[in-house]
Amino acid sequence: MKLAAFLALGVGVSLSAPLPSVETRSTVTAVQADHWTKQWQKRLDLSDWRISTLIVRKGDLKPETLGNLHWDAENHTATIRVLDPRDYELTSSEIPQDIEYTIVHELVHLQLSVLPRDLSTRTTEERVVNKISEALFQLDKGASYRPHVFPAKNADARPKSPSEASRIQ
Repeated sequence: MKLAAFLALGVGVSLSAPLPSVETRSTVTAVQADHWTKQWQKRLDLSDWRISTLIVRKGDLKPETLGNLHWDAENHTATIRVLDPRDYELTSSEIPQDIEYTIVHELVHLQLSVLPRDLSTRTTEERVVNKISEALFQLDKGASYRPHVFPAKNADARPKSPSEASRIQ
C-alpha cells in the first residue's frame, strides 16, 4: 500500500513539474546531412568520391558563407562543411532545406573540380553553380520550392543577407 501511494505521489509530482524548454531552432543532424550528401552524390554521379559532411559553427567558415568544400582530386576524397543551424538567421522551418541546398551547391562545385582552377573566374563559376543548383533543386522540390535570390549579374558578388551568401570559399 505504501508503495502504491509513493508511486502515485511520484507520478503526481512529475506531472506538475515544468517541462524543460524546447530548442526553437531547427535541428539538422550529422546523419541527416550525410543522407542528403549520399542522395545527391548518387544523383550527380559522384559515386567514385568519398565525401564527408560536417556541421560547423559560424567561426569555422569564412564570413558571410553557409558552407564550403575541400577536395583531394588524386584520392577522390572531399569534405563539405555546412553552417550549424544555431548560427542561421533564417526561420527554423527554412533551415533544413537551406542546408540541403548548400550540400547540392558544394557537390556541383565538386563536379566542376576537374576543370582548371582560375581565381579570376571564381565569380563566374559561383554564378553558374548557383544556376545549376537552383535548377536541380527546383526539379527535386517541385512547384512549392522558393528559389534563392542571388545578386544581379553586374552587381557586387558579395551577398546582401545570410540567405543570399556565397556557399563556397
